[in-house]
This record gives sequence, C-alpha cells and structure tokens, in this order.
Amino acid sequence: MTIPSIKGSGKGFSIKNNLLPKIQENVSEDPSSDTQVSPIEEGQQPEANIEKESDEYSIKKFQKDYRDLVYNKVIPEIAVFESERKKRLAGAIVGASILVILGIIFFISINGRGAGDAAALCIAGAFALWGWLKKSFEKKIKKKIMPTLMQAVPGFYWQEKPPVTAEDISEAMLFPNDKSCSKTFDDCFLGKYRGVEVLMSECSYEIHRNKHTYTVFNGVVIRMSMNKSFEGITVVRPKTVEVTDCSDLKKAHLEQVVLEDKEFNDNFSIYSTDQIESRYLLTTAFMERLKNLTAAFVSLGTFCSFHDKYIYLAPYTTGDLFNLCSLTKPITNSTQFEVLFEEFVSILQFVDHFKLDKKLGL
Repeated sequence: MTIPSIKGSGKGFSIKNNLLPKIQENVSEDPSSDTQVSPIEEGQQPEANIEKESDEYSIKKFQKDYRDLVYNKVIPEIAVFESERKKRLAGAIVGASILVILGIIFFISINGRGAGDAAALCIAGAFALWGWLKKSFEKKIKKKIMPTLMQAVPGFYWQEKPPVTAEDISEAMLFPNDKSCSKTFDDCFLGKYRGVEVLMSECSYEIHRNKHTYTVFNGVVIRMSMNKSFEGITVVRPKTVEVTDCSDLKKAHLEQVVLEDKEFNDNFSIYSTDQIESRYLLTTAFMERLKNLTAAFVSLGTFCSFHDKYIYLAPYTTGDLFNLCSLTKPITNSTQFEVLFEEFVSILQFVDHFKLDKKLGL
C-alpha cells in the first residue's frame, strides 16, 4: 500500500515517548516460555500510573494495550519464524546475485541494443525476486499476528480485501479517471474510533498511456463517516503530484472553485457540484488542517473528496505502509512494531484532527 512511517519521514507526528523498550537480543524462540507476562484481560483496570481515560477509546490507551500485546503475545508467536527468515534472506541474496551476474554477462557478450534490454531484465528480476520473497513472508506473518495486534483497538480489524473499493474511489472521483487505469490494494483496516467509522485501504493507482506508466497515487485511502450527508460532491486534488488531470471532473459537470486563500489555490485544484456547499466545507480552518497534514506526512499531496456521507482523505506517499518482517533484520526487531504503531496512530489522529466525532462540522 503507501503515509510514510513517522520515524522515517513523517516527522510532524513523531511520538516522543518510547513505545517499546529495546527487546533483549536473546528473545526465546519458545512461545510457551515461562518468562512471558500474561496479557491484559478484557475489562482489566489500567495501571495506577496511567491517567484515567474517558469512556471513549483513546490513542493513549491504544498505546498501552498495543505494547502489552506486542510483548506478551506477538513476539513469542513470531520468534519461531527467525530460521525461516534467514533461509529466505540467503535465497534472496543467492538468487539476486545470480541474476545480476547474468545481466552483466549479457551486457558484455551481446552486441547491439539487446544487450541493455537483457541486462535490465535480469536486474529487474533480481529486485522482483527479493521483493516476492519478502512480501510472501510478510503476508504469512501478518495473517498470524494482525488479528492479535488489532485487539489493541476494540472493533478494528485487518484484512486483505479492501473495504474502500475501486468502485468507492471512482464514485468519490478522488483520482483522475482513465480507461487504462489499474488499482492494486495491500493492507486494509476497518473499524470505529470514537464512534466514527474508519475504513483504510493501502492503494496504488496507475495510468498506462503510450507505453508509459504514470503513478497517479500511492498511499492509503481513508474513508470516514460524517455527521451529515452532502448535497453535492466536492473534490480537492493536489497540483504537486505527477498526474494533475482534472478533465474527468469537468466532463462530469463539476465547476471549478476558486477560494480566497491564494496559497491553497496554488497547491490544490477544487471542483464541486455545489459552489455554496464547497465554500461551507472548505473553511480556512479546514484548509490549514489539510496543508498541515500534507506537511506532517511529508506527502507529495493529499487528495480529498466529500461524497454522500463520507470524507475521503488520501495522502500520496512513496514508502510501503504497515511494513513488517524485513529479511535483513531479526524478526523480533522492535522498531518495526514502533513504526507500525505510529503509522496506525497517524491515521486515527485524522478523526481527532478533523474532529469528526463532534457535531460541530469542520
């Protein structure tokens, strides 16, 4: 799918306190080890030094529950896969090396243009092999541990089937539409936070034209329920991404909206079926929030659509979200869980940031 990890590049949302203390190097590979601490039982009171939270689930409580689940259940479960990780790493190194060497041989021994094509194909194959070995391993581990991790947010689930579908995205007119477009999905989450339905689909959206492929979007598409339905449809698209075409919006009879904020107009294209409603939605406060979020996630630009009773937000990023199980690091490495936590929190903060749980509008 891809908001970059906050430790990696989303500096605006960096969490200062240390979520997970450093894991000892000699983590037991036996899930039944006597050293495990019992996980928090459902309904158990928080520790005395944890500030009492409101009845609504909070990010602070999510942090505590997530930490407990990682140490008491997840780490012991996946430690037994360390030997498989090492085997896959060895296979990736050997396979990729062979392909690179073949590419060099082809480049030297073949005359003409075919040499470069053959070499490039071998190099691409090396990357593809490494990626496949890593991704297949990651999916295997995620199927095992994601249901456990999601217990930290009551009512949230991880799944491979996207809850925000290609049809939803098309109806919301979120991205430039094209007959040659292709959409692929990766990690997906759905549930409720503070009473707001939140659906997330990690998505890559490309357009193929004249033997060239253009990346329209790479990131996560988030759909959140609103406290009202919209009369029309209002679409906001960044001008800072590779494909900035808005011709599909014009064909659908959406009118361009020009706001008083010149900086926002310079960075975003706004189209709507209802000029009055669009100005009601795109207040100064909303524009500032959208610009701040784009900066905080170090996003190339954030797509936005108000459609039906939903707001769609899609920060365009370049990294792989919700990334786990690096082949080059121990499978019990704590950093991967810190990053996953921060990425998930950065999305939950949309609800708090836009105050979608309040009956106050935007």
